[in-house]
Amino acid sequence: MNRIVIPVTEKLFGTTGVRKIYGEEFDLEMALNLGKALGTHLGKGTVLLARDARITGLMVANALTSGLVSTGIDVIDAGIIPTPTLAFITMKQKFDAGIMVTASHNPPEYTGVKFWSRNSMGFTQGEERELEKIYDSKQFNVARWDELGKVSHNESAVDEHIDALLEMCDVDTIRSKSFRVVVDPGNGAACLLTPYLMQRLNCQVVTINGQLDGHFPGRRSEPDEDSLGDLIQMIKKTGAALGIAHDGDADRIVFVTEKGEVVRGDRTIALLAQQALSTSKSKTVVTTVDSSLVLDETVERAGGNTIRTPVGDIQVAVKVVESKGVIGGEACGVFIFPDAHLAPEPFLAACKVLELMARTGKSFGELVTTIPQYPLLKSKIACPNDKKESVMSKIATVLPEKVGDVKEVLTVDGLGITSNQGWVLVRPSGTEPVIRITCEGQSKNAVEKILKITEEVVSSTVASA
Repeated sequence: MNRIVIPVTEKLFGTTGVRKIYGEEFDLEMALNLGKALGTHLGKGTVLLARDARITGLMVANALTSGLVSTGIDVIDAGIIPTPTLAFITMKQKFDAGIMVTASHNPPEYTGVKFWSRNSMGFTQGEERELEKIYDSKQFNVARWDELGKVSHNESAVDEHIDALLEMCDVDTIRSKSFRVVVDPGNGAACLLTPYLMQRLNCQVVTINGQLDGHFPGRRSEPDEDSLGDLIQMIKKTGAALGIAHDGDADRIVFVTEKGEVVRGDRTIALLAQQALSTSKSKTVVTTVDSSLVLDETVERAGGNTIRTPVGDIQVAVKVVESKGVIGGEACGVFIFPDAHLAPEPFLAACKVLELMARTGKSFGELVTTIPQYPLLKSKIACPNDKKESVMSKIATVLPEKVGDVKEVLTVDGLGITSNQGWVLVRPSGTEPVIRITCEGQSKNAVEKILKITEEVVSSTVASA
């Protein structure tokens, strides 16, 4: 067996938490020291710890536990549960912090750690920087042998979460319809929650990829149009009213109509925002820079305003708090309902969709047709992490001229260019060694043209870096 050498990383934290390839960029010593760093940061208290179904999850969780206990911090181990459940229970039980061992929607070779505050929000960039400073210094608290932290277990977190969700929606109206729903947890943590939540709502539940398996054998962990073919076929075969898909740690949710159309998250946010704005004093909706302009237009028609942030659910949550927003979310399938808590809440989003269907008597497909859809394409170009900064700098000087007819250039998160034909966003991924490209425009031809130009610029810049 070859000896594995973990290279020095330029940046420990990405878009959300730490997320790296196990054995190449991440090992158990890193997990141990992350636990020590958090324990040192907190000084005292109790941490709720959980994991998703990844093969490396138990090892990493045990290493984190050891690090925390060594600093005198008590640990409550909740086992395998969804990330939103960990965040919610951390807030409800008033734990001092929460740790989720997960790499979210990344492939199975990745592992990682997300940190959650007692208010249910993920650690902010400032908190992450403080944690990374302690991690790098290796100046950790060391508890005496008789002052070490204690480890106990929580086996009721999912049930507590489901009970709370049922109090946040019109259960009786949903139950009266007995909707048939196909659930695809993607072999991830949602296996333990979504099918049972749907049953409690008197839905006729069909589940595919419903067994926990960290290899994600059923499909790619990221739920999108390319990976949800089996779900689409099952919806058509069973005549289901709705399809629901999750990623590995279940902080994302993607909805599929009764006709098999995979609906982008920003359109669903727009649909739910209309409803929320009609009953709330708050008129602010928060989303990220890569959401469709359709969201802004829909919110404006409903009497609200939209604020955009850099990509990442924590960025959205921070701005939701600052602006007292009514709802927040990302196009990838993240929904934040501040009246519930400040972490992504996909399960409540599912309840709200079913509630809207039940109250209006309309199918999800009929409801979502009220939200226009502009042509939108995405792409990604491989780029080593240590080259991202120089690559983006060069792209910023070249791409605007190549796109032409530029109306606006934004650098809120990456490089955003708006032209007379549409817009393009180029940003370095915070979770993978790639540069992501998103384009939207008034016609398919315009979007394809912008995407082709951008791909050529990014590819050539990476190659010459």
